[in-house]
Order: sequence, then C-alpha cells, then structure tokens
Amino acid sequence: MAKDKRKKVGEIAPEFCLTEAEGKEVCLRDLLNENKHILIYFSQTEEKRRCDRSECPLKENLEKVMNLGVTVVVIDPDPVEEHKRFKHDHDIKFFMLSDPDMTAIKGYGVYEKVDVHGIEKEKIVSTVFLLDPQGRIVQVWEPKVIEDNIDDIIKTVKKLRGI
Repeated sequence: MAKDKRKKVGEIAPEFCLTEAEGKEVCLRDLLNENKHILIYFSQTEEKRRCDRSECPLKENLEKVMNLGVTVVVIDPDPVEEHKRFKHDHDIKFFMLSDPDMTAIKGYGVYEKVDVHGIEKEKIVSTVFLLDPQGRIVQVWEPKVIEDNIDDIIKTVKKLRGI
C-alpha cells in the first residue's frame, strides 16, 4: 500500500472492531462514545519485544498519554493470546487490539511496500493517529518507536485538551 493511502489529518478515522487481550470486541464507535481524544498506535511487534521485566518504553510512554485523559489503543497483528500475556506481564492498562487479518492496519494505510537491501517487502509502518472525540484525525506521527515522538504527542494533547 502506498504512503498516499495513509489516512491524513482532517479525515474521519475508519471504523474498526477488533478483539482486545481479554477476548472482548472493541469498536472505534464505542470508544468515541466516551467523548475523549483517542490515540491509536499501529505498532510493529518489535516494539513489544523491547520490554523486559524492569523497563517497558511502550507502556511507560503510552501511560503518560493516558494520564492526560486520552483513550490509548495499540493495534498490531499479533494474536490475542500474546496480547493477554504481554498485558499481564507488564501490567498494561491501555487497549491492545489484535488485527491478524490486518483489516484496520490496511484501512488506515499503514501497511506499505518498502525496499530492504534491494528486495521489496511489505511491513507495518509504525504510525500514531490522534483523533478528536468525534473521530476526526487531528495529528499523525510516524515514529520508529513511540519515544521518538512522545514529547510532541504530549504537547499536542495538552494543547488540544487545554491543559
């Protein structure tokens, strides 16, 4: 999928219904009913593998955003069982949604063909979408890892929320 397919600022975020780590279906429309900003992080599996028992940058950084009153959702193609284990091992409070068919991943345009040493491969491009309470995309970041943009994400959320 080409980069021009990626959802952009000003567009309405595509609906999704995916399974959460505890086996419950979570739909974007239900999260919008909470009248909060929503941060959706399409993550590569490698991001979770960077966590160990004493440090987990994914958790630490995304919880900073949650503490500002934002609903945080991580979406990747990993199975529900892996998310459940990861949430338990790291005491994760945000949503981790499994997208094994990559419906949401492709719907948001974050699955791209890239050149790796002259070989074309498809991969998920780590991307963060910030949605307003009505589901409109207000900001997009493309961090390799979440801490690459966490300060800007926090600054943007504070500005939008008047904090």
